[in-house]
Amino acid sequence: PPTLVHSALTALIDRWRPETHSFHLPCGEMTVTLEDWAMITALPLEGR
Repeated sequence: PPTLVHSALTALIDRWRPETHSFHLPCGEMTVTLEDWAMITALPLEGR
């Protein structure tokens, strides 16, 4: 059975717009930054 995570991911995929590389949500446009991704995944950002 679908889980909450699966349902949320499916909803985001449906709202992805490749032309702008962003999600189009009812409240507006949302872009995920590298810093956002690092916080979500708990991976460190290492620059060189």
